[in-house]
Amino acid sequence: METKRNVLIVTDGAESTRNMAERIAAAAGDHQVVSLSAADLTGTELLPAEVYFFGCAEPHPASFAYLAEVLRHINLVGRACGLFAPQSQGALHYLSDMVHDSEITLNPSPLSADTLEPRQWVQDVISLLRHNGGDTMEQDFNLDACIRKVPDFPKKGILFYDITGILTKPQAFAYCIEQMVELYQDKQIDAVAAIEARGFVFAAPFALRLGIPLILIRKKGKLPGKTLSRTYQLEYAEATIEIHTEDVPVGKRVLLLDDLIATGGTLKAAWELITACGGVVPEIFGVIGLPFLDYEKVLGDIPVRTLISYHAE
Repeated sequence: METKRNVLIVTDGAESTRNMAERIAAAAGDHQVVSLSAADLTGTELLPAEVYFFGCAEPHPASFAYLAEVLRHINLVGRACGLFAPQSQGALHYLSDMVHDSEITLNPSPLSADTLEPRQWVQDVISLLRHNGGDTMEQDFNLDACIRKVPDFPKKGILFYDITGILTKPQAFAYCIEQMVELYQDKQIDAVAAIEARGFVFAAPFALRLGIPLILIRKKGKLPGKTLSRTYQLEYAEATIEIHTEDVPVGKRVLLLDDLIATGGTLKAAWELITACGGVVPEIFGVIGLPFLDYEKVLGDIPVRTLISYHAE
């Protein structure tokens, strides 16, 4: 017999919000549901749950104080969440911003009074969770919430997408590696080549899981053996990368990997290195893709795959 999944509904106590909470609880079907209001909730009474629903009637700071307390006390990364507000779109926007900052997996469409039948919406939120056999559960991740966006770095006018937010959250890092393994375990990949330095972080556990060699592509002067080098153009300068020629398996399929695909210049130079050494690059993989920077123009017909893409800053 399958264990019931725990659902926690937290509201601001307003009658209209409580009424919606009752409808959501009914729509959750055979899930084990607990509803709490602000009067019921303290930081020491939080219940563990797999799905959270947060509701507020009005975008008033007092209405959100207890929700902020919830978010501080629950490990939310990757948890499924549904937001609802019976009267105010402003409340939904406020909730969305607060929950996003807490790195929770937010449902695509918050529920408002205009949505008369919540059943499908509730099931869509609950379906964000994936069953992994028996009574265990593997959680999907809102990868966007784990990627820190840093404005004006490394210089003014640039928005930097920082993957260290993934690395500091073991569940998010594990999710990335599992997705990579799932994508390529049946694709006959003979080796993986990674770009210095953040590409190494994702490539190493991936290579270990697939049992394939890891080839390092490094900055000039960092490799001690016989190397081949390529120089490519940056925005205001040139850069050179190198590879150990003997590390590339001739005629074999080498996946080219980096943490982020931006303009594509480094990856194009890396592709040229692998190809010149006799390897075959069937695809380029990046955890993050920035197609608005037109990397496809640089990479041409080389297939590109990412876990998440941003089409504008």
